[in-house]
Amino acid sequence: MTLTRPAHVLHAVVAVRVVNRLGGFGMSFLGLRLARDLGMSLSAVGVVLAVFGTCTIPSRILGGILATRIGARWTIAAGLLACAAALFAIALGDSIPVVVAAVLSLGLAYELVEPATQAVIAESIDPTRQASAFALLWSTLSVAGVVSGLLAALLGRWGVSAIFLCDAVSSAIAAVAALLLLPAARGERHPSPWRSAVTPRLLAWTGVGTLYATLVMVIVFMLPLAVDRAGHSTSTTGWVLAVAAAAAIAAQRVLARIELRMPSAHLLVIGHLMLAAGLGLWATGALVWLVVGAVLEGASGAFLLGTYQATAARMGGPGLGAAVMTVFGLSWGVATVVAPLVGAPLLGQGASTLWLACAATSLALAIVHGGRATLTPTSRK
Repeated sequence: MTLTRPAHVLHAVVAVRVVNRLGGFGMSFLGLRLARDLGMSLSAVGVVLAVFGTCTIPSRILGGILATRIGARWTIAAGLLACAAALFAIALGDSIPVVVAAVLSLGLAYELVEPATQAVIAESIDPTRQASAFALLWSTLSVAGVVSGLLAALLGRWGVSAIFLCDAVSSAIAAVAALLLLPAARGERHPSPWRSAVTPRLLAWTGVGTLYATLVMVIVFMLPLAVDRAGHSTSTTGWVLAVAAAAAIAAQRVLARIELRMPSAHLLVIGHLMLAAGLGLWATGALVWLVVGAVLEGASGAFLLGTYQATAARMGGPGLGAAVMTVFGLSWGVATVVAPLVGAPLLGQGASTLWLACAATSLALAIVHGGRATLTPTSRK
């Protein structure tokens, strides 16, 4: 039975994505599947993974096009089923060409669900509540990601293929849940969604969002390496991520209480100050400050990611949710490419240099949003 009330729709789309995320640990093991199981060289594996990452950019664009034409429910279900098929092929393939083709197919399917997911929130949730709605999606996915890591550790004893099989099954189950729970009705259609959505204002906001997304992806890529260089065990990274995920859930509840009475620019200032403080603590390398910094970093994500996405969503009108969120979402594709190129050289100068540079960038963004708050003190945009 499909759901139609806004709160129920939000919970349904979050549930669908969480089911998928609980099994979504396969991507971290793509390199291991190619190198250890199939005997590919590390240089060849690097090329395949780079092409995989590149494929996610047109995947997001295609997801936006499908969402505007066939609706969010069918796009999410189709994207999840396509991922499931590719994951089954990765798990069961017994030759390099088959598995490489499956990996690239996974890249082309991987981001199909994102514009549709975000469009559901943009078009069904009241604009004044969208920041906490996007934050709820992000924070619950973070927690699910931590749990999925534990599942991967358990499944790993049966081999990497078992991990991909579980990932495929979770994607298929999530697709069925999407068909059962998400609204069947199409949202209002716009005669020219892309032309109307791609405005100078949205492009400028996407540029700002790319800076934040790059900070996030630097953390994703470099945190395990930085923790290792500080002399801590691999499990320390897992605990840091778990603490950050718990803090994100708590911060989302705070955001839900204050978003109605606080302009979005103020929320962004608070978030960037928390992020800068957390990164500054990470620069010390001490275990206790890694944990405290994780609390601040996780909490900042609820404020920042939710508010950035909600601000973008408000730049569209009826029928423009998928197109607007597709354009803004490209910031993450760009950030995924840029972050390793920026983060690796900084980490080469030392973990302190990396985290202090990131903290300085976050402070600069806080100043930018503080300026926006001064110029438009009553605006929610």
